[in-house]
Amino acid sequence: MAVDFEDDSLLGSAAFVFQTPVRAKKARIKSSRGAMRLSGAQIGRITRRRPEVMVKVTGSARGLRGIKEHLAYITRNGKLVGERENGERIESAAEVRALAEEWWADGAGRRKSTRDTINLILSMPPGTDQTAVAEAARAFAQKTFGGDYDYLLAHHHHDSDPKRPENPHAHLTIKRRGRMGQSLNPRKADLQAWREGFALELRERGVIAEATHRRVRGVTRKGQRQAIRHMDKRQATRVTKWKLAQAVLTASKGNDGTKEPWAKAAKEKQRKLRHAWNTLAAAFEQAGQPKLAQEIRTFVNAMPPAQTEREHFVAMAKKLLEKQQVRDRGRSR
Repeated sequence: MAVDFEDDSLLGSAAFVFQTPVRAKKARIKSSRGAMRLSGAQIGRITRRRPEVMVKVTGSARGLRGIKEHLAYITRNGKLVGERENGERIESAAEVRALAEEWWADGAGRRKSTRDTINLILSMPPGTDQTAVAEAARAFAQKTFGGDYDYLLAHHHHDSDPKRPENPHAHLTIKRRGRMGQSLNPRKADLQAWREGFALELRERGVIAEATHRRVRGVTRKGQRQAIRHMDKRQATRVTKWKLAQAVLTASKGNDGTKEPWAKAAKEKQRKLRHAWNTLAAAFEQAGQPKLAQEIRTFVNAMPPAQTEREHFVAMAKKLLEKQQVRDRGRSR
């Protein structure tokens, strides 16, 4: 059974849940799509909480030094094989440096602030077949950027500690200046389309994978997968520190953030989300699919409570302040 949510009559004010919020730049990126459509099979994968793919922009490189350092990082300075858009293999530190210089030379006359690359990470949960992830990443890169943008793809598999398996993932660094002089500048809808494209390549290789927007799953706060957490440990971001500092100020005033406008907005969105899913369950039940309707209701009942990233940081700050107060009382005795 196909379900098209471009018709808002079924879900009313909650139809926004199943729509892509920002239009993609279709003229620039091949994989961009319009509004989201869900099939019965996809709804089943969502409600059964099948593994979700991750396609995330981890940053960008600026200048020759930045390009060299990033390409060296994703290839372990040439110890891991890198794959270019044209199929060329980069297999040594010297070849990594030569590629960086080639990309840099192509952008002569650029401003210092210009981003030279877009850096992506493509990841799946621990235990996913590593060969399938590598093949899917290769196919995704070629279908999405091949012919238009040069790139370097490096596969990272971690088998050194079986007790602590890591996400099989690949680093994809795309040269931002295209072959026809166009500039790669993805929007949110493009990132969602990339997730959907990577998930499709995985399913075609026998890996159950989904690429649902987190708000459709009832998740109001951005998550950090293992590969990204490791990157954040290496280079603690100023943004994260600033967010925590602001949260400490909020918590020190006795405010838990739950009554702030942004927290109320998150709760209202989740209310509409639950309404949308329950309306959908009723529609499937009327269509003679009670099993799928029950799966949807079970899925809705298990949704986590709405918590924004700000509330999360405030909760962390409250715990830090409570620990500090306990230590201070101990010292004063």
